[in-house]
Amino acid sequence: MKRTAKLSFYIIIFLIFALIGYWMPMVGDDLNWWSNWGKHYFQSGTFTYYDGRYLGDLLIISMMRFKFIAFLAYGTFPTLIIFLIQRIREEINPTKTLGLISAGLSTFFLLLAPKLIFKQIWGWHSGFANYVPSVIFPLFLLYLVIKNIDRKDIHYYRTSTLLIFFAALFAQFFAEHITLLNCLDIILVWLLFRKRFSKSFNKVIYSIMVGNFLGAILMFINGAYIKILSGKDSYRHLSGSHQDTLFNYFQLYYPIKYILVALVILFIVAIAVIVISMKSLNKKQKIVNISLILAGVIAVTPFIVISPFGSRCIFASFTFWIALISINLDIILEKYHKFVLPIVILMLVGAGIRDDHMAKDYGKTFNIAANYIAFQYDANRSIYYIPSYRTTDYIWSSDTHNDPMFRSYYITNKNIPVVAVSYADWTDALNKVNKKTYKSLYFQMEAFDKEIQNKIKLINAKYSK
Repeated sequence: MKRTAKLSFYIIIFLIFALIGYWMPMVGDDLNWWSNWGKHYFQSGTFTYYDGRYLGDLLIISMMRFKFIAFLAYGTFPTLIIFLIQRIREEINPTKTLGLISAGLSTFFLLLAPKLIFKQIWGWHSGFANYVPSVIFPLFLLYLVIKNIDRKDIHYYRTSTLLIFFAALFAQFFAEHITLLNCLDIILVWLLFRKRFSKSFNKVIYSIMVGNFLGAILMFINGAYIKILSGKDSYRHLSGSHQDTLFNYFQLYYPIKYILVALVILFIVAIAVIVISMKSLNKKQKIVNISLILAGVIAVTPFIVISPFGSRCIFASFTFWIALISINLDIILEKYHKFVLPIVILMLVGAGIRDDHMAKDYGKTFNIAANYIAFQYDANRSIYYIPSYRTTDYIWSSDTHNDPMFRSYYITNKNIPVVAVSYADWTDALNKVNKKTYKSLYFQMEAFDKEIQNKIKLINAKYSK
């Protein structure tokens, strides 16, 4: 019964995230990866000097070519993160009840990520492809450590060790700061805990070390990083003087006093958690808490001097803090699991419905805009009218009429003026059109065009009075 309930829980989580990926439109760099440039990225040899995110690049190209891969990727990787957080919690102190509080809370927090993070992770396939999968291995390593610490009876077969080696190797080809974090993590694990592991698991640790460092070498010998170090890269820089480093980035969005207050609060919370953990009798909880805090700090530290920085770059740190909060809240509320779990599930389902609805709305707007532009091009119009998004708060894009990538790929004649059609106007027009059925998309767009032209006439008449 418990197994069925847990399986159902993770299926729900998978579907919530998968539908976000399926419905979210292509924006920004997504369109480059979708184009012939992305299609020939590996065959042309561009990957040898563009970046070392070989698996992240392969994933985004696949997601842009096939919708079902976007569906699977968005569903699989966040679900794995949430599953690992729950497994870490259960290794600290196994629950007698169904559990899943850590998984439920972490799901809820990920779905309600701040706008700046949401739009560059869930609202941008390119951001998702590099930054979400990269978080899995650090959590996996933490799970392995607390599972095996002071356990001399655990034996790992050669096949398991080999699979973990490949996981350690492949984990290095997504995001540079996590590649560095993985190398530092495995060194710390070896220095601090190797004497507390079985001989069998120490072999696993050595295989992870080899995989992590081999992967890091293969990533950083890419020509892109040589240009960065020599200062010849026009986009990426290794200097704290550039405007798009960590602190300068946040100053664009928040006053310096708010940033300082946030840093002080995080510092106080971190110190409090460390002090409480040091006094805790549960050694595994102590290791987990301190590890998550350190990982969160280390993951974001390179961006003090490395640019460009975007809010996507703190997704790993954000996830580690979510894990920290979710696991400790779960342990504190253990006596009340039966009452808390239904509330948490309702919260995450509500957040999931909200996010899925937003993603579907963004996707619908993008598709209508692309189809309507194609219709207007065929009709040889002198002005292009483009349907606008409801809001761009949760998507990594300017509005359709201002998005240079959208205009580059969907507007053939660049000299024709472009006019935005408000979300309220075009959705009202579409609702009227959808009351009938049409033989083809062309006839639907023809009817939609008539409604839009009527809207434009009414608006022009109003302002001409």
